[in-house]
Amino acid sequence: METAAIHLPARRYTVLDSLVIAGRCAPIAAFFYGFLDLAWAALTPVTTLVAARLIDAVIQTVRSQAPLQEVYRYLALLAGLTAFGWLRSALHNLADLRLVLALRARYRTALTAKRTRLEYALLEMPENWDLIRRVAANPEGGRLKETFYHLVDLAAFVLKVVGLLALLASAVWWAPLLVLAVGGLALVTGVRSGKALYQAERQVAGHDRRLDYLNDVLLGRDAAAERTLFGASGMVIGMLRTSFHAALGVRLSARWRWYVKAYAGNLTNQVIWVLLMLALLPSLQTGAVSIGLFIALTQAFTRFDIVWGFMDTVNGLAADAEFFKDLTTFLALPEEAPYSAAPSTAAPGKAAPGKADAACGARAALVAPPASTPTLLPTGPARIELRDVCFRYPGTERTILDGLSLTLEAGKRYALVGANGCGKTTVTRLLTRLYAAESGCILVNGCDLKDISAAELRSLISVVYQDFARYSLSLRDNVFLGQEAADDEQVFERAGLGPLIARLPQGVDTPLGKLAGDGVDISGGEWQRVAMARSLARPAALRILDEPTAALDPVAESELYASFESLTGDATTLLITHRLGATKTADVILVLDGGRIVESGSHAALMRAGQLYARMYESQRYWYETNGS
Repeated sequence: METAAIHLPARRYTVLDSLVIAGRCAPIAAFFYGFLDLAWAALTPVTTLVAARLIDAVIQTVRSQAPLQEVYRYLALLAGLTAFGWLRSALHNLADLRLVLALRARYRTALTAKRTRLEYALLEMPENWDLIRRVAANPEGGRLKETFYHLVDLAAFVLKVVGLLALLASAVWWAPLLVLAVGGLALVTGVRSGKALYQAERQVAGHDRRLDYLNDVLLGRDAAAERTLFGASGMVIGMLRTSFHAALGVRLSARWRWYVKAYAGNLTNQVIWVLLMLALLPSLQTGAVSIGLFIALTQAFTRFDIVWGFMDTVNGLAADAEFFKDLTTFLALPEEAPYSAAPSTAAPGKAAPGKADAACGARAALVAPPASTPTLLPTGPARIELRDVCFRYPGTERTILDGLSLTLEAGKRYALVGANGCGKTTVTRLLTRLYAAESGCILVNGCDLKDISAAELRSLISVVYQDFARYSLSLRDNVFLGQEAADDEQVFERAGLGPLIARLPQGVDTPLGKLAGDGVDISGGEWQRVAMARSLARPAALRILDEPTAALDPVAESELYASFESLTGDATTLLITHRLGATKTADVILVLDGGRIVESGSHAALMRAGQLYARMYESQRYWYETNGS
């Protein structure tokens, strides 16, 4: 079975694409699934006619003592058709299994790959998470496969109905018209109900997301200690119950309306069946319809629920059509572009604030990279310049950066400080191009950041985040994550991991966390050193440390900053912190307030100035002096 992910380009998708995608993932299984269903549907009127002839042959034999050859012949035909039904059921299940496995290998992988390429800014929007949840939940057994089955079921349904109505029309010409009229009503009802049911799923997406989170809090390991200590389980269960009932109410309301209409249709189906049988009685009396055909049609229409079955299939397809609208939207979401920045994150219909630097110009549209693009990587430390940068997060009114301008000279160490929420981490996100500035520009060694490829950007910048990830992998894999080979074993010592490695049972190959049976838990401070090592393992012209000591005690923090210069080498360094004891090691301290740099200089110079930095430092002086900083 081919396992490469299929290509899902950004375009408009419809329910018919379920046939295309299923066929591309598992052509043989998809073909046989559809062929077996359609063949069985086409044989339904044939089976009805053979059953009618068998009954007539038996009656004729009983009445006139005729030879049994006709009975044997039709009995053999009926037995063969029944055997085909059994074989079809077995092969049908096998084709279904093969299709599910192929969708898991190729379709799920394609959706996952798309998710990994999405612009970072999109992942912080709840509506996008709800969209992803609807599209990517159970890809191999969810909507796409169901749509494929619904289309096959609809085609099979039409074949069955056409064949049975042809038999019925041979006896009562107007009877099929009655069935078709009621079928039209079922079509309208099914379409409306299907849309309503899927819309209900859209409405409860936020509740479902909250339920997933509360389940993790209630059952997960990360919150277990605090949940137990504070006796929070009852409160979390109450919140979970509230969200569950809110989602349940929306779903029940939509389902209730559907079932009322569906059972009304089912009642109509029973009435139609009685009317059809009554309509056949005169033809039975005159001999236009044989006893066998009358009994066979009665059984066929009793087993085959025309109105309910049609309404249920159409209802499913109407909901499927809404799903494919979501799939179209998801696949059209912008991805990280290797040679251009993400589109502006300004809220729709609102002008970007601030004053754009004329030297930077407007952002260019996304374009394909040229055939030959010279490298923009600096040979040494990077010089970074932000010119009149403005930014606010999508969906918010508050301007975080308002005309921010600053320059980081190559090879120097800088500290960016300010109150919580002033935009320090936002600067990091702009430098790493997780977000794009609404106006202004960012230059790296004179080149616009948006013109640097993703690969070059990863080689240019190394970051230690405050909310760094903790991977349940070996220590070695945690440090050299994303690298093909670990070629700098000394990085462990440089990051102060020697004592940790000494007590790990398998050294650097020891699994961290509790995912593996032999995994080892380590402290928050040790995890932070692992994150530091991960950053140091990559050569970089610009190193950004975003609150790198948040989980370290004062002594460990002092030791870390004492070796700050050796850790960062000759790279340009930007330290982002609100713990001002660390800023003394920086060549230049930048104070961010109101979206702009309001002060800059050395620690001594800023203390003499007696402005914002001095007031912030004085508020922390006792803490640092007490702890020997």
